[in-house]
Amino acid sequence: MWTDSHAHLYDLDESALTAVVQACSQAGVARIINTGTSLVSSEKDLAQCAKHPSLSGAAVGISPFEASALPGAWDERLDRLLRDSRVVAVGEIGIDVTHSAYPDISLQLPLFERQLDIALTKNLPVVLHSRGCESRAADLCIRHGVRKAVFHCFTGDIPALKTILDAGYYVSFSGIITFKNSPLTECVEYAPLDRMLIETDSPYLAPVPHRGEINRPDWVVYVGERVAEIKKTDKEKAAGIIANNMREAFGGG
Repeated sequence: MWTDSHAHLYDLDESALTAVVQACSQAGVARIINTGTSLVSSEKDLAQCAKHPSLSGAAVGISPFEASALPGAWDERLDRLLRDSRVVAVGEIGIDVTHSAYPDISLQLPLFERQLDIALTKNLPVVLHSRGCESRAADLCIRHGVRKAVFHCFTGDIPALKTILDAGYYVSFSGIITFKNSPLTECVEYAPLDRMLIETDSPYLAPVPHRGEINRPDWVVYVGERVAEIKKTDKEKAAGIIANNMREAFGGG
């Protein structure tokens, strides 16, 4: 059974969400981590998980893109959300320096580091968005004493990947690895299968053969099959190892 370690389902209405859950069941996708990017979306994620037990937990947190418009007492509100038993991680959180339109790094860093500290107090793993600064994000996690971290939708290079793996963290690959001449093939080859997760990042980054479409969690199968192909192993073995990695990273069955 395949697993999707990172999907954004909070914009789906009940009918669409039910269809997603059914499609995953038919495709052999057993677990989905429903991931927030703000307090509002995190609240929606938790409500969806309450209605659909097959959504195997929520990651709640505030992404770097929200850093310039934080609501008042945001950390207290986040703390209340983290008391929900359906929460399996703090995320997605992180830093991104790939576009000048994003909030300045001086705003992103305190938000990121405060959430790292909150995750530690709750004994929860963190799910990281770290485009353009993967090594820096890993170094900050190490400095704050983070024990479990998942670098979602990894798009960095081998040196950054080595820093992540040497710290004992997990790396998650998305549909980008299915694209023709993907620059991430070398990274998939380098990363040990037992430290790897896969994801859709739905509704973004649909894998081949659905590139350009609105992504959906059942298409994580294409990502998993590409991992198996690159690692030169059979699909069932890859799926089993990745599912075990999900249990190690997020707990649960």
